[in-house]
Amino acid sequence: MSRGVRWSPWIAGIVFNALMFWWIVRVPVHAMTHPWLIFPALAALGLYLGLYFAVFGWAVRFFKRRLGTSILFLAPFVWTVSEWAKSSGPLGCPWGNLGYALAHEPAWIQIASVAGAPGLTFWIVSVNALAAGIVVARRWPSRIICAILAVLAVALPVRWGVERLKSPPTGPLARVALVQPNTPSELKWNPASQDSVVGSLFLGTRQAAALTPHPDLIVWPETSLPFYVRLEPLKLRRFLDAVHEAGVPVLAGYPDARLSTAGTALTYNAAGLVRPNGTFAAQYEKMHLVPFGERIPFQELMPFLGKIDLGQAEWTPGTDPVVFSGGGSSFGVMICFESIFPDHARALTLEGAQYLINITNDEWFGKTAGPVQHADMAILRSVELGRATARCANTGISMFVDPYGRVTGQTPLFERAMEVGVVRAPLPPTLWLQWGDWVTIISIGITVILLAVGWFRPIQRLEPAVPPREWR
Repeated sequence: MSRGVRWSPWIAGIVFNALMFWWIVRVPVHAMTHPWLIFPALAALGLYLGLYFAVFGWAVRFFKRRLGTSILFLAPFVWTVSEWAKSSGPLGCPWGNLGYALAHEPAWIQIASVAGAPGLTFWIVSVNALAAGIVVARRWPSRIICAILAVLAVALPVRWGVERLKSPPTGPLARVALVQPNTPSELKWNPASQDSVVGSLFLGTRQAAALTPHPDLIVWPETSLPFYVRLEPLKLRRFLDAVHEAGVPVLAGYPDARLSTAGTALTYNAAGLVRPNGTFAAQYEKMHLVPFGERIPFQELMPFLGKIDLGQAEWTPGTDPVVFSGGGSSFGVMICFESIFPDHARALTLEGAQYLINITNDEWFGKTAGPVQHADMAILRSVELGRATARCANTGISMFVDPYGRVTGQTPLFERAMEVGVVRAPLPPTLWLQWGDWVTIISIGITVILLAVGWFRPIQRLEPAVPPREWR
């Protein structure tokens, strides 16, 4: 195999991720300490995430050489493992995983209730492997078998999804209002503009509270209060008074700060539920922080990394999931990109959340594919868990998703808006909720076994040897 072909998986991964994440270069300059780093950062992201494409390519080549096993048979297992590795750890990034490409096809994504987003990835790669088999098979019977299997692999899950969507909708659980203020970051974090920023949220809250029937809950986006609530008692008092005036519970995102037992300041990206009497019911602190954007990773191993200033918020990660009770129902909160991690949403549901709320600020992405990609991933959480999702974003997309993953209402991007919808009651526990990521576990097991077997097998040539001259 030529050197160029050997490195082609990594090159393909670099190109794919650089094109998918191109909107990173749109991050506002004022949010960065060193704006010139933005292009090297995009290159580094492409190089890093492209490695998982490379691992996939190198692994299937290893299996082919050591075991003689068909690459097409191995591809679904190895790709699923590579996506799991890419999505795990402090640098975990499920963004761009294959399963999310089907987010807007409700019938096609119902198998996520059984196998989750990783199951969708496994399915997509399997179908593509069968399609490739039609092309590369040398005998017509093999091509026909691959074609039949490919058709069945698509038709049966989709048909099951269509039938599942015919089930009657679950009953109403809560009426929720999403306030989308559309606040630019240069105004939001400018102390001189904070009164007007919060004032627009108060106005939206009063309008939502005046609706008939009244909403059971009003939701504000991530860091909608642009100040540390414990450090600004007068501003906090205004917020509590506004909730009391509205007479409806409000879930709001805000920065919070408190002292540790060692006397150091701990800052959090938090969400709190305020009752109509003007008191806090509970608070959740974001657990999974954006690497380099909200916290420099690996500080536990190398504390000096915390002194690097790239303009990140440098929040402290929260430690526990929180299930809120308000408006006669319970819900779990996913802050920003926590919605792209299936295990986080599953943990909230196992703790008793009847539906999910995702609050976020996607203003940084600008008018690009970024906000759409981010919103699409939240849709899969509803299908996996059989729970409705209400998503409130500063500049959009704010939306309601039913337990089957159907978007029942959404706002436009970069417009001040308010979306009111009914959150549906949960479905019976899905297999994904009960078993978790069983598809990835099986894929890891098969891959590890094949690696162990292949390690002790002699290398097989990928191409037939050229016969000696005297044999010709």
